[in-house]
Amino acid sequence: MKKEKKQLPTEGELEILEVLWKKKGATVREVYDVISENKKTAYTTTLKVMQKMTAKGLIRRTVKDQVHTYHAAIEESLVRNSSVKDLINKFFKGSYTQLALHALGHSSGDEHTEELIELINKLKQKKH
Repeated sequence: MKKEKKQLPTEGELEILEVLWKKKGATVREVYDVISENKKTAYTTTLKVMQKMTAKGLIRRTVKDQVHTYHAAIEESLVRNSSVKDLINKFFKGSYTQLALHALGHSSGDEHTEELIELINKLKQKKH
């Protein structure tokens, strides 16, 4: 039997999740208002996507005093980790090192060099 792979959220679903993660819950109108600040979209499109996300188990809905409030049903860190693993598997043959080297090769100078050196030193200390 083939292992069922969980789907990563689409770009539109991720936009909605980001609003819900930040606000810790919101109505469709609140989500729509945030998204429509940067992108032309219809309220009904936002509603339909959120209904599909509820069916997929990405978000959950609570109703109190006839107000439908939506909350993320998955953690941001899990989505981020899954997305990074997917990226690494697709483009870097599963190598985190190759991803890091690629990112460093395309950064603009000493962006975060000191931070990276500190992180590497901490990782080295954990191994010993």
